[in-house]
Amino acid sequence: MHPLHMTMVRLATFGFWIALPTFALPTIALAQDTVKLRSGETETGRVDAENFDVLVFKAKKAKEKEERVMRLSWDNVVEVTYGGNVEYQQAIQQVASGNFGVAIPKLQALSEGAHLRKELKPLVMFQLGSAMQRAGKFAEAAAVQRELAKQFPKSHYLLGAAQSIVDCHIALNDAAGGTAAIDELVNAAASGGVDPNYLAAFDYFRGRLLEEQKNVAGAKTKYQAVAAGRTGSASMTAMARMRIARCEQAEGQVEQAKTAYRALVDLDVGNEVLAGAWNGLADISLAEAAKAPNPEKLTNALLMYLRGVVEYGPAPGESTGEHERALFGASQIFKQLSDIETDEAKKKLHSERSKQRLAQLKKEFPNSVYLK
Repeated sequence: MHPLHMTMVRLATFGFWIALPTFALPTIALAQDTVKLRSGETETGRVDAENFDVLVFKAKKAKEKEERVMRLSWDNVVEVTYGGNVEYQQAIQQVASGNFGVAIPKLQALSEGAHLRKELKPLVMFQLGSAMQRAGKFAEAAAVQRELAKQFPKSHYLLGAAQSIVDCHIALNDAAGGTAAIDELVNAAASGGVDPNYLAAFDYFRGRLLEEQKNVAGAKTKYQAVAAGRTGSASMTAMARMRIARCEQAEGQVEQAKTAYRALVDLDVGNEVLAGAWNGLADISLAEAAKAPNPEKLTNALLMYLRGVVEYGPAPGESTGEHERALFGASQIFKQLSDIETDEAKKKLHSERSKQRLAQLKKEFPNSVYLK
């Protein structure tokens, strides 16, 4: 389960031609949605709503006469797959390939079109904002995510929208504006009837903005409230715990931070938390290596960063900050290994790998803060 309840969402086409007598026209079967559950079961039917607390799903197995209305907790949902909607699928493929010039107009047209399935509208808006963010259109991206919260105040994508808003305002060096935008989103959600316990988790995003302003103590207080609170989200609790460790690291409480990171990497808490915890451990290991540089210590830090590059990358629409950080960290360590290596072949290999990781960062995230 991803830390922001962002289950990986794919689009698949299930239509097929049915053989009929020659006098009849071919018919296309209605596309079905599917949901994979943490239990390993898969349900087929129709998504009715992706609410902040539950996925409302109308399921019907072959032998059943009537639909079953299921209200599934997001902590029990692994993956949601919408049937049909090929245009959306194509747009997401363009996002994945970094072709934002094609993807953004496609997503914009879908979000404004009358033919789009109403259950898909929040997802399309969220992915539009995420694509704009990846393209460096930070103000426009934040505006789309704010509009998402206004139009769909009970949406499952509120947390993802909040994360995008925060990331965009950090990129714009406008933490104060980000705080105001988060307050606006929370007010819209509260007016829409979202549970106050759920809304308490948004202190996490206020903490991120305080941390960006170097107010580590204030940020830590916000994170601690989320970690101790009844947010209804195990993933948000884990995110808060990861940021508490980051604050402890900044405060010089290195052993305490290391213990906290180690506790997180042993949990099933989502890729962003896991990548962030490994990045934190890599930072600590790298700082220790700086005191007495040697290949073994640098390699240990490198392997930790590479977890966030290879093993715990983000799904479409998920926050990419820890992934970018891992790419940059790996690039820097490969360079350091090249600098201290005496064997010319190994020196060249490390140098090439450093350039590869940096080139990947530039290609996938041309507006990354790590490139500034």
